Order: sequence, then C-alpha cells, then structure tokens
Amino acid sequence: MSFAIPGESVAKTAVRQKAPGILAWLIAYPPFDQMQAQHCDYLIEHSELRFFSAGQVLLEEGARVDQLYIVRQGQISCQEQGETHEYVEGDLLPVRELVSGQALGSAYEVQEDCFTLCVAGEAVAHLLTISEPFRDYCLRGASSLLASVWRSAQQSASADLGASYTLDMSLQALTERGLLSCLPDCPVEQAVKDMHERQVSSMVVVNPDQHLLGIFTLRDLRRLVAGGQYDPTQAMSQVMTPDPVWLAPQSSAFDAALLMVEHQIGHICLVQDHKVVGMVSERDVFSLQRVDLVHLSRALRCAQDVSVLVRLQSDIGRLVDAMLAHGARSEQLTAVITRLNDHTVQRTIELTLPGSGLDGIEFCWLAFGSQARGEQTRHTDQDNGILFAAHSPEQAKAHRALLLPFARRVNEALDRCGMVWCTGNIMASNPELCLSEAEWLHRFQIMIERPAPEQLLESTIFFDCRAIWGQSSMLQRMQRRVLGMVNDNPVFQRMLAQSTCQTRIPSGKKRSRLEALMGQGDDKLDIKKQALAPMVDVLRVLALAHGCELASSMDRLAVLTQRGVFTAEESEGLCEAYRYLQLLRLQHHQTQLQQGQEPNNLVRLSTLGALDARVLREALSQVRRAQRILAFRYRL
Repeated sequence: MSFAIPGESVAKTAVRQKAPGILAWLIAYPPFDQMQAQHCDYLIEHSELRFFSAGQVLLEEGARVDQLYIVRQGQISCQEQGETHEYVEGDLLPVRELVSGQALGSAYEVQEDCFTLCVAGEAVAHLLTISEPFRDYCLRGASSLLASVWRSAQQSASADLGASYTLDMSLQALTERGLLSCLPDCPVEQAVKDMHERQVSSMVVVNPDQHLLGIFTLRDLRRLVAGGQYDPTQAMSQVMTPDPVWLAPQSSAFDAALLMVEHQIGHICLVQDHKVVGMVSERDVFSLQRVDLVHLSRALRCAQDVSVLVRLQSDIGRLVDAMLAHGARSEQLTAVITRLNDHTVQRTIELTLPGSGLDGIEFCWLAFGSQARGEQTRHTDQDNGILFAAHSPEQAKAHRALLLPFARRVNEALDRCGMVWCTGNIMASNPELCLSEAEWLHRFQIMIERPAPEQLLESTIFFDCRAIWGQSSMLQRMQRRVLGMVNDNPVFQRMLAQSTCQTRIPSGKKRSRLEALMGQGDDKLDIKKQALAPMVDVLRVLALAHGCELASSMDRLAVLTQRGVFTAEESEGLCEAYRYLQLLRLQHHQTQLQQGQEPNNLVRLSTLGALDARVLREALSQVRRAQRILAFRYRL
C-alpha cells in the first residue's frame, strides 16, 4: 500500500516510490553512467516526476530556468539559430542556461506526451560541486561524452590486447633507459659489444658536444655481415646511417609512429637544443609485440610480388584494433591506414614499372579524395590519376598511349589488394585522368569557369589531391595555379557552397517503438554520405576560398580557425564531431569485417547504445552548424 509523507508533493512521492527503477533507468544514460551511485541517489531524492502533454510549451522564450529536466519518455524540441533541436529519452535540458543563469534564447515545446524528471536548481548546483562527471558534462556537453566514447572503444579493443598507455604520451615519458652513444672513431667491434651488454638494438653516434651525427642498428649490422663487408676494426663513422630522423622529446608517440611508417625505421633519436637526449624504438612506442607497425610497413615496401601485398592487407585490421587499444584517435587511425595504403600503391607501381616502356617519361601518381586527405578507412575504393610532363599535344598523346596500359595493370593489382575498382571510374587508367600538366590545368579551368551544377559536387574530389609516387613538384606548381583560379572566381565559390549546403543532414534520432511497428522513419544512417562527406565538403570550400594548400580536413579546420573563419568554440565542436563520426565508421567497418561481411557505411541507429546515440545526434548537429556558417558566408 502506497502512502505519502506529509507535505510531500505527489510528483516527489512518485519518484520516491519508484526510486530503484528510476535509478536503473538513469544509469543507462550519460553522464549518469559515469557518476557515483550516491550522487545519482542524491539527484533522484531531489527530483519530481512530471507529465506534460503534446503541444504544451514547457519553457517560454526569455524565461529564467530554476530546474533541470531529464526526459523519461516522449519528445521535447526547441528552435535555435534556424535548427530544430530534439530531446528524447535520457536527454537533459536546458543545461547551458541553467548553469550560466542566462535567459532562454528560445522556447521549448512538447512534441509527444512526455514524462520528465525535474531536478531542483539547488540540487543541480550541489551536484556540480561534488560530481566531476556531472560537472564535466554540464560545462563541456558533447566534449565530455566524446571522452566516454573513447574510453568505451579502448576498453572494448583492449579486452584482448591489454593496452597500458596511449599514443598521445610524450616520447620523453617512454624513454626510461639511458642513451647509448659513441664517438665517430669508435671501432664497430666495441660498439656491438656495448650494445650486447646493454641489451639494446641501436647506438647513437655523436660528436664531443653530443650533436647527432648518425645511428647504427642491428639491422645495419646484419646488412654488413650478409654483404661480406663486416670489419670489426672499421670506425662507426664509416658504417653508420648519417643524419637520422629525429624528433623533440615533447613530441607524441603517434608522431614517432608516423615517422617510423613513412621511413620504415625502428628507431628515432630525441634532440633538444641540438643535443641528443634520448632514443625511442618501435618497442617503446608500441609496448605490445602484436602492434608491429614498422614491420608491416617494411613488409609492404619490400614485397616481392603483388600476391605478397594481397596477403599483408589482412594485418591492417589487427593493427587497427591494437592502435585503438593504445588510445589512438580516429584521425590517427585513418592517417596510419592511409600511410600503409600509400606503401601498397608505391610498391605496386614499382613492381609494375619494369617492362612498361616508360623510361624517360616524367610522371607522378596522384591520389584523390580520402587518400589525398589522409582519411582512409578499411573500406575504400580507388580514386587516382596520373600527371605527366609533355612539351606538346603530340607528345602528350604519345606518353598517354604508354601510360594507360601501365595504369590499368596498377589499378587491377590494387583492386586485388582490397582497394576496389572505383564505380565512378576515377582511376589513372581512365584517359580523362591521365593528363599532362597543361591538360590538367585546362580541365580545372573548365571546371572553375564553366561549372556544370549537376556535376559540381562530384568534381570537387579533384581538389583533394596528393602525389603518391614520382615527381611531386609538378603537382605543387599546378595546385598553386588552381588555387589562384578559385580565388579569382567568387561565382564558382558561391556555386560550390550552394551545392554543398543542399545535402540534408538527418537528426540521427532513433525511431520510436510506434514508428518501428508501422515501418515509418529511417533506421539507417549513411555515415559517409550523410555525415562525414558534408563536413569535408564545407571545409574544402572554405579552404579553397582562403588559398589553403593542405588537404587534410583537420589541417584545413586548424588553418581556417587561425584565420578567424571559425571561432575556437565552433572549431572544437567540429573537430570532436569529425573524430566521433570517423570512429563510429571505423568501428562499424571493423565489426563487419570480423563477422565476414562486406563493409559498408550504413549504420543502424537502433543498434546504438545510449551514449553513442546521444553523441551521434550532437555530431550531426555540428555538421548542420558548419553548413549554416558556410551558407551565411555566401548569403545563401
């Protein structure tokens, strides 16, 4: 039999009587899933359960807020800066105005019959002082939720891998052993003996002032012995690798990882004030032997035939899981995947070149789209072309006749390696994408001066371009001229912006039970076409307009923020949204591959947990915000 405490409201009595069930429901949603049990109990004790009917105005515009609303069931919405914000089960509102004490900038209306947990303002203020997860969420919003997503992702991947630190750690923190060094006149025999006694795989060669001269590794020793060139009396200056790659001690483990992949090296020197202060090895950067990034990179670059490259592709999935366990962010993962794909393309070209009859033809292999931006995932197709030197139209025609069969063989080999054939035929074997510098410039000129509205957005992929193999100076020269064309043509910029803003970004809201039963609403989100691509498009348009030569979306965002196009707050929101969307896409692909399915970009909203669903809606809101900024700039 239920009863009420004298003086207690019916709404508060309802909460007290249902407290265990409310608590079980509450901790399924962020930030409550990260809060201590006693803090959640305190919140429930100081709340009331209230009902609001559809069509009712919950909060008037300009009103001062004295309590926090947590949606238990139903839907509430508000209009802000031309966008509808929807609040569903587990959402909190209005957090910003309650914490800051500001008046509401817009009204909140009940869209569906709604039960809410109403928490008194005094209780919210107390929770802000005693609960760090609650305070973090109220002050940082989606930023704090993103941290929870990373923790969840790392815990999932590290269940089997046992990660101990993150790739954001400084190199200085990873160098626990003392530096082993020698002077250039030190005999090789003595250096090898010292390396053996210290159980290290490298020796740094320095001058008396500790300035870096070279490095000698066990790999160098094996090369000398195998080539019959080992002489124990030789000086280290004669056998060392001069001018080795180095980083500052403050650099991150990920900075070292990328350099190791790029140069296929296992050691990086640490230099401060021109003096060698330490050394990190691949084992330091990746404490688990299962994370063999440099070995994989070397294997790709030294593959003897394409079949070896095909077999090595399966190792990338294991590497992605391991890096995630080490705390890698999504842009770090995509950068490494792209770097390894670069090695695959480079080695494929080198294996295909002999006998192709291309001696004397100066050319470079171009990557477009996500590979050019360094943003590839496991599921990728080919977007490439060829830029070559020619002194006349006749010579261009003759060179193209030789290059096209070669490009066809490369494209076919890359298709075998998992970089599937592009359905849009954006490939080097397409005669329209195997062009001389003059022909490429003419193509861009037509694209910019006489753009076809129906093909405008599809053609922008060519503005994300990078040289993968060959002479990059030709591309750099051409890109500077193309940026000049764009800068001198505001009409093209506006048309590109208009085309970009026409892409509709969904809300990301899950279907209600009734909608699911009736087959209404959309339960799928194309994470690439409906979320990531629109954000990339916005950043590309603004980067072109500001003459930014960088291709990476996050690099472009940083430059645009420095130039005042985005505020610091806008930039942070976009950066975190991009990171989350890429993470969700990477996890989706990885799960499908582990289950033996063909990867795609269609994410089922109904399969997302409460945390992912919340962050996804916020991330999509940031993409719509970016579109509004672009539309405002061009008065669309």
